[in-house]
Amino acid sequence: MSNRPYGHSDTRASRAPWLVKMTSPVHFALALGLGAWLQDALELPLPAPMPLAWIELAGGGIACLGLALAVSCFVLFARRRTTIMPSGHPSRLVLDGPYRFTRNPMYLALVLSYVGLCLQLGLLWAVALVPLPWLALQLYVIPFEEARLLAEFGLHYSDYCARVRRWL
Repeated sequence: MSNRPYGHSDTRASRAPWLVKMTSPVHFALALGLGAWLQDALELPLPAPMPLAWIELAGGGIACLGLALAVSCFVLFARRRTTIMPSGHPSRLVLDGPYRFTRNPMYLALVLSYVGLCLQLGLLWAVALVPLPWLALQLYVIPFEEARLLAEFGLHYSDYCARVRRWL
């Protein structure tokens, strides 16, 4: 942990790469747009394992689950008066609620909402592209956040990482 004033870390964690500065919903919106374009341009719909109505219904449920998870995270962060922005400076760790089970419930909520919305809209190509924004999270955004949190909170955050998995 640094002895420097809050928010003035010496580590590389203080400089957000452009993939981190571009908010995560933008990553998913770009994948959604590309998936919609592919579905229209290629006219090669992916085979549907069940009637479209059931896929749309399931998608709505999955999207609602993702939205509920996101709202619960926003409420926790508001109560703790800390930032939800990956490039922001956290003032405290949030370790309760869904954070007891996953270190990244907001990103899990984004994945669920994205997949649910795509299914509800019948954009199966966009569902197939979910690895693209997930990789941006996994390779750039989350490691940046973890380095920043480790620099700010040290052993307390390290212990949390040892107890709670990154995803599920």
